[in-house]
Amino acid sequence: MSSPISSKKIDGPFWLLVVAIVAMIGAGQVSVWLNQRPGERLVKMVEIGAAMLAAAGVMLATYISYRQSKDALDRTAEERKRDKLEETFRLIEKWDDPHFLSARKLSVALGKESSKLSPEAVISKVDEDPELRSSISLMLNYFDFIRLSIKHGRLDLEIMKAQLGPVALLTLDRFDAWIKKQAPVYQQDIAEFRKIMS
Repeated sequence: MSSPISSKKIDGPFWLLVVAIVAMIGAGQVSVWLNQRPGERLVKMVEIGAAMLAAAGVMLATYISYRQSKDALDRTAEERKRDKLEETFRLIEKWDDPHFLSARKLSVALGKESSKLSPEAVISKVDEDPELRSSISLMLNYFDFIRLSIKHGRLDLEIMKAQLGPVALLTLDRFDAWIKKQAPVYQQDIAEFRKIMS
């Protein structure tokens, strides 16, 4: 079982506090010795020593409590950071989800045929294929989940932008004509996602 303050956690302030307490007790005892009559010295030294030890106990307990709270906060911050990274990598991995396969295949095809296909042709291709439409909708919902996660501090924005930003923006560009047919609130969310990932 670990002690309240592990040896590597005991730092300068702790030792300064110990030295200050020892000096305070020593100074108090010397003061009593010099200022009391010989018959009363021993009793007064015991009284003052007991009071000073009680005060020292309170100071040390307060410091240990402060240190434990600080360590707990540091651990919590580290756990949150680790959880944020885990969630970031989990969502980056999700880009390979088979549900997005139809949408990604069309996106690649559109990249190759971009000069040949009009926006109307893109819209028609998507609207005529229910599986493709579902795949694109799921992919856009995935982007929206990323947007919300970033807004609420659940993801590492820089990693997400570096790993997914370029391909996400390119994909949105290729489906832009179809996206513009969707509800305004949906388009606003996509626009915000673009801004975040740019």
